[in-house]
Formats: sequence, C-alpha cells, structure tokens
Amino acid sequence: MRLAPSFLLPALLAGLLASACGSTRAPEEGRVGPPTTGAHTAHLRGGPLAPPIGENCGYCHAPGYQLTFPQGPGASNGATPSYSYATKTCSGVYCHAGGASLPLGGGTNMAPTWDPPSPIACGSCHALPGQGIDTPWHPAIATGAECGLCHPGYTATSVNTPIHVNGVVDLTVPMVENCAACHGDADRPVPPGVAALVRVAPPVDTLGHTAATHPGVGAHQAHLAPGPNAVSAPIACSECHVVPTDLVHVGPTAGTPATLTWGPLASTGGARPSYSAAPGFTCTNYCHGQTIPYGSGSNTRPVWTVVNGSQATCGTCHALPPAQDTHVLHAVTLALGCETCHGAGYTPRSVAVSTHVDGRLTLGPGFENWSPTAPGPGGWTGTAIGCHGGTRYWSAGTAPGCF
Repeated sequence: MRLAPSFLLPALLAGLLASACGSTRAPEEGRVGPPTTGAHTAHLRGGPLAPPIGENCGYCHAPGYQLTFPQGPGASNGATPSYSYATKTCSGVYCHAGGASLPLGGGTNMAPTWDPPSPIACGSCHALPGQGIDTPWHPAIATGAECGLCHPGYTATSVNTPIHVNGVVDLTVPMVENCAACHGDADRPVPPGVAALVRVAPPVDTLGHTAATHPGVGAHQAHLAPGPNAVSAPIACSECHVVPTDLVHVGPTAGTPATLTWGPLASTGGARPSYSAAPGFTCTNYCHGQTIPYGSGSNTRPVWTVVNGSQATCGTCHALPPAQDTHVLHAVTLALGCETCHGAGYTPRSVAVSTHVDGRLTLGPGFENWSPTAPGPGGWTGTAIGCHGGTRYWSAGTAPGCF
C-alpha cells in the first residue's frame, strides 16, 4: 500500500487515532498501537521535563482529530496554540511558554519542530533564573537562587516532573529557607558573639552589588559585625527594618526597598528615626545622637553608604565632653577621665563596646545608687563613693555650689 505524503499525516491521524482516546489503540501506517510519528512518543511517554500525556489525545486534537488544541494544558493561561503544516512547528502553546498570563519569555525554542522532534531542555521554553525572565518577581532573584525556594521540588537545573507543565503556577508557602540564596554570603565566617544571621546580610545585595556605595549594601556589615574599631555591640537587623519571614519581600521589582521600621534601641529617648534615600542616603536615630542631651555631635545624620569609620568616632554622635556645665567641670576643669564615672573602657577616645549605644546611661562602680528618676529639680541624685560626702544632684538646682 502506498503511504500518504508526510505533510498529510496530521490530517490522516484524525481518522486513524479515533480509538486511541477511547478504549482501544488506533492503527498508524499499517500498525496497531500508540502513534510514533514526530514527537508523539515524547509526549505520550513523558520525560524529565513533563509527565506523560498518555491517552489524553484531546489535549491537541478535536473529536475529529483536527489539531485545534481544544482542552488541556496546551491552551492554558490564555495561550492560543497553533500548528504549521508547512514548517511542522507548534507555536503559542502553553507547554512551550505560550499564553498571555504566563509571561516568562526568553526561551531558546518556543516554537519547536514536531517532525523531527526538537530537543527540549531547561531554557528551551523560558529563560533560566537570572536570564531576564519577563515577570515582576523573577528579575529580583539573583542568579544562582534555587527555584525550590518558591516552587516545590524544583532546582535551577531540574523540575518537579509530575507538576511541571500542568497549567498552574505551583508555589510553596513562601517561607524563607535560605536567605543567602539571594543575598549575603552563605560561606561568610561569623565572628565569635555575632549572630549567624550576619551571613545573609549584604554584601551581596539582591542585584549582585558588593560595593558599599550601593544602598542595598551600605553599612550593613559595619552594624552587624563592627570589627576591631567597633563603638557598639552588633546592632539587630530589626532595629532598622523588618526581618522577612517569607519571600514577599523579594518583589515586585528588583529595586523594591526593604520595609523600614525602627526598634526600641533606635527609638530610645523619644527618637524618631528616619532614612532619606536622597540626597545622600542619610540616617537619623538614637544610635547616632538624635536624642542624646547636652550637645550634638559633629555628625548626627551619617551617610549610609560611607563605611570608612569616620562617622562613628568619639564626638560624632554627642559632644565630647557633653556641652553641660557639670560635664565640663568634671572632664575639663578637674580633668577627670570618662572612666571615673562611666567605668572601665571609657576614655575620650574609646568606649566599652558591650555597654555603649545600649539605650542606657552607663555608670561605673560606686554609682549604683544614682537614680535618673530621683525627685527634685535636677534628677540623677545619689552618693558617689570617693567624690562628695552625702547625696548630690548631677544637675544644678539644689545645694548652692554643689552639683
């Protein structure tokens, strides 16, 4: 028997495959069994990228076996699939990244050849992570992030076959499993006493930047792992911004900023912290002297993107010594060292890191009975061992000549 020309085969399949969608197999080219022409076998048997279609011929064929893609995933998400008999190619098929509501884009072969079948791999139908997938969320994910953070069972090089190409977007409950997949450095050494969370803080930011001049990087490490020139213990992330517990913070755009909030330390003393993205990426808060009394320091509104140490030296956050008569009397006139009242570690050029910038006034041994809420006009009254006899106020307003 003479076989029909190959370009007529798709039309002939309309009659030959009628029983394949029912309870029996259809004959094809003088044989009985599932069709084997073109990419039939790849679709019927499935593979690593998609489950088998089996006998669901209706995904592509109408009851009369015309190629109309009447139901199933091929026409999902607003796709308008079609087949070209001239080029033997499928296009606009959801399964190959078609459809107005599946704007992935970027695939290397979105109109595959049916006969001979085009080889299909990750990246054929849509761009791979970090390659410009055209959705609001994907560009915000840095190259190398594991797809499984959002999509169950997926990696950057493999798919969850049973649910891949199923016409829906399968998402996990968006919990953060590995923050360093998108920013920070999972291999970053953590200094003793520093929380492991320091690994996930920039650099690197979500755009891949590592320089502190980028606001996504800035002074993160200066706050979280201050180093040998520290003027405070590590500052908790929550003092400045929400610490995410899900992946919603990723988007909707790559430039979506962190959700700023302010913790109790940053707000100490009635401080009203703020951050200005322009001009200069500046901050203001308790930690940098917004509410410290007795004179401002030389730089109480530091620039977030400057990390050379110049903005966290003695005198930048508060006056040195504080501009108050009593401080000047003790520190300048009487030349008493800061450690006399504030304890070991405090000098005009150094601080005790463990107690500095902790929201409280640090007083050393011998000042345990000094109270900031004492009655009277001056407050901060008590007896300082070895200094004055009896009770004294720190501020003026009680016994003449005695502060």
